[in-house]
Amino acid sequence: MSNSTDDQDFSNVDIDEVRKHIAKLPMLPVVVYELMKYDPDSKNFYDVVLKLARSDPPLATALLGYANSAAFAQHQSTRISSVKAALSRVGAKRLFQLLFTGTVTRVFLPHKTEHRHLWRHSLQVAHFAAYLIEYQKQSSVDPQQAYMAGLLHDIGRFVMLQLAPHALDKTDAEGWHSAVELVEVEKRITGHTHSEVGLMACKRLHLPRLIAFAVEYHHQPEILESRSLTDENRQLLTAIMVADELSFFISDSDKNRHLPPKELKKQLQEHVLSEHLDTDLIAFNRLCYEFESVLKHIDEVLETFGIHS
Repeated sequence: MSNSTDDQDFSNVDIDEVRKHIAKLPMLPVVVYELMKYDPDSKNFYDVVLKLARSDPPLATALLGYANSAAFAQHQSTRISSVKAALSRVGAKRLFQLLFTGTVTRVFLPHKTEHRHLWRHSLQVAHFAAYLIEYQKQSSVDPQQAYMAGLLHDIGRFVMLQLAPHALDKTDAEGWHSAVELVEVEKRITGHTHSEVGLMACKRLHLPRLIAFAVEYHHQPEILESRSLTDENRQLLTAIMVADELSFFISDSDKNRHLPPKELKKQLQEHVLSEHLDTDLIAFNRLCYEFESVLKHIDEVLETFGIHS
């Protein structure tokens, strides 16, 4: 029998193999780490991004491509050729989200159907989480960090898909229907949860501790009862968990995408969300009422990256 990764039956994946694979992950570009240092709401964030884009050809190319893509240029008649004009069209915050997403998708190229499914879920969670934080009146969390945490919350599943695709196939074949079931099936089949593997990947990529915290605990709602949690950790984790369950909910049935706001809210509260979640910490009501427009925007971003349903 061949010893290639594709031919092995990966039950109980060796943790040393996981670590070796993670150690080989390419680091994110310096420009991404540079942008992480700045507050997107600060007055000089636009100037910082403009300066970085002008001094970084790959970033400038990506910015021009985004600005002229269908998601941003569909109502514009003029193609943009300058970095400044592109940044004005896209916006500094949106550019950061797109740059970060584009960078991470290059690390985990969405060639296979399984990759595309995971990326669709990850992008939905990222946008839902950022929205839930951005439109909450009292927020302790930066929406950009909520976006990054949402995008990477399942990074462990991407690692396992690259290292042990058959193990992930076996996990999905079990027919789990909730986050709790997923973790139980993963532990039984691979010996590790994607949260454990994801935390190792976060350390390798030198991501902020707040993001690593969300990756590690996003399937443990009971931790929200801990008095030792900071307001920042509690709010971010709540946003990620609600966004995660919301993405699963709309994947179960296309009809769930089009529920009236009151019915959507009722279904989520009564049948989907954990009793540990306090939706008053996030802009839950507002998202329920603007759900279809948020989904439309997410679909446009998916189209930009060529990640189709």
